[in-house]
This record gives sequence, C-alpha cells and structure tokens, in this order.
Amino acid sequence: AVAAVLGFLAETPLLEPHAPLMLPLVRACTSLRIHHAPLLHKVVLWYCWCYAYLWPKPLPTEKLDELLELAEHLHELSFQSLELQGVLAENLKNPNASARQSLALLSVLARFSHFPPEFKETCSKVCSASSDTDLSSLTPADLVNAFNVHLCAVFDGPAALKHWLTEDAVMKSFFQVHTSQKWYQKQDQERTTFLQSPAYLTLRQAVEAQGLDLQPSEPGEVYHLEFVSKDAKERLNTWSNNPPTALMCIKSKEQLQWYVPITAEDTPSKALELQNRCSQFRFMFRGAVQKMRHLQAMGYRPAVVWMSEWNSLATEEERRACLRAAVEEPGAFFRPASAEEEDTYR
Repeated sequence: AVAAVLGFLAETPLLEPHAPLMLPLVRACTSLRIHHAPLLHKVVLWYCWCYAYLWPKPLPTEKLDELLELAEHLHELSFQSLELQGVLAENLKNPNASARQSLALLSVLARFSHFPPEFKETCSKVCSASSDTDLSSLTPADLVNAFNVHLCAVFDGPAALKHWLTEDAVMKSFFQVHTSQKWYQKQDQERTTFLQSPAYLTLRQAVEAQGLDLQPSEPGEVYHLEFVSKDAKERLNTWSNNPPTALMCIKSKEQLQWYVPITAEDTPSKALELQNRCSQFRFMFRGAVQKMRHLQAMGYRPAVVWMSEWNSLATEEERRACLRAAVEEPGAFFRPASAEEEDTYR
C-alpha cells in the first residue's frame, strides 16, 4: 500500500491547487518514517517555485511558520536541499519575523550545518535585542531548538563563528542563561527515562556478562548516552589513540521504515518496494543523526544498538551477541533489518 501511494505521488504533477497539501504530505512522511528522496525533492522544488512566483514578499508571519515547519520535517528526515536553505537564509532578514521565528530560522539552518553570511548578523540582533516578553513567549521546545544555534555552530560551523559565539559576552550570556538549561534538562529527562526502562536492565545484564567497561552516562552531559566507557573523560582529555566507546540506542521512532535515495529511477510500485533500502539496511533519522555526528566530533567511538532488533531478541545469549557485534563493529550503523512497531525504547 505504501509503495502504491508513493508511486502515485511521485507521478502526479504538482499544480497551484496542490500548494496547501505540501506541508501535510511532508508531515505524513515524518510520522510514517518515510524518506523518499525523489518525492521530497519534488515537493521542495515546487515549494521554492511557489515562494518565488506566487507568495508575497516578504513572507507574512503565517507563511513563515509554514516554512519553518516544512524545514523542521525535512531536517528530521535528514533531507538536505540547497534551494530550501537559500529560502531560509533569505528570510533571516524578513522584517515580519518575530524573535521566536528568527531564532527558529537560525536553529534549523545551524542543524542543516548551513551558515550563510546573514547568520551572524541575525544571531547578534536577536540575542542582544530580545526582550523578556519575547523570551517568555518561547516554549521549552523552542528553547531547546534555540540552543542548537550554539551547539551546531560550535561543532559544525566555521572557526570564526565558533570563536564569536563562545567568546562574545552577549552571546555567552544569552545561550547560557536562556537556552542551555532546557537543553540539559531534556538530556537528563532522557537519562531518567532510560534508567527506568526494561531496556536498561537487559542492556546492563549484557554489558556485565560481556565484561565491558561501560556505565550509564553521568547527569549534565551535553548528550545523554545509554552507556559510555567508565574512563571516557580521561581519554577524551588526553586525546587517546584508543577513543572511549559511546553506546547509542536508536529507538524505533529514530529508524526509517522507508528510504529511497535521490538516485532512484521512476518505477512501478512493485519495483519501488525493491528500491526501499530499509529492506536491507537500517537507517537512522531525526535527532540521532546529529547526535552521532557530534559524538564523533567529540572523540567518541560510537556503537549502535537498534531497539527494533534488541527488543526482538529472546535470550541473553542473543543479546550478548548483538551487543558484542555493536561494540566490535562500531562503524556498522546500517544492518539488514525489518521495521518494527514504534514505542518508547522499543
């Protein structure tokens, strides 16, 4: 059924009456964990055409919210588009943008690792001029996303931007006072959820049975890690040739059910099922992709446990073998798999 719908959508020409349907379509792809790159590319090109020729400039507030939601979903799907990034960058100077919207534009561009010339100027303006009223209107999710401006610029941005964000007094104050608390609260909440889950018990048993020198990450880390080398901090500080292990659990909601690459050719729906790479390998998406990238930049040796596989294992011996393979082959992030039902740590 999914293949038939994707085939129909891929073959349907997009016309002006379809413009209001683009956002619901991308929402559905995220919810169903479908990354069909040719279809997403088609949607983005159509959106950019509508932006260029149909909609007023500068974009009004409601259109900015639509742009931001579209960009958020495409980022969650790990779909990169230079055309869309150009639209986002152009709206950094949109006079209709509120402080919340400007921060959201900066955040999604930073998470796309795209830092246009307007980025620093807009960041300085928003962070230095935001009033208490502006900040009080931000939700906890807004503040978490705003911290990504700092986090992704430090890990992925150019050196000059990183230096400015970490040394400028106004920037340091804004991100430390207003956004970092919510980010670290979120990491600690994830840690608590994990430690209270059945997955923690079975993973701990397998770690101990394998004699691995791993423990749950401490509170207050920039990213929650399910298990990490006990001497991780010492080895990171000394730039050891033997990097510490960071064991990441990829939950089902972070695992794609469908992935069709941009190079896929137009084919009938039956052949389209064969182009779904998730029938052969596992692909992560959502925040797991950024987390993996930043852990590698920090000097960790990431190892991945796919919860869809872990929760299907019936015996301790099977779990030990799964954990052993994850730790011994840390680069093997994509493995033959079938999609599993989504749940917390399932």
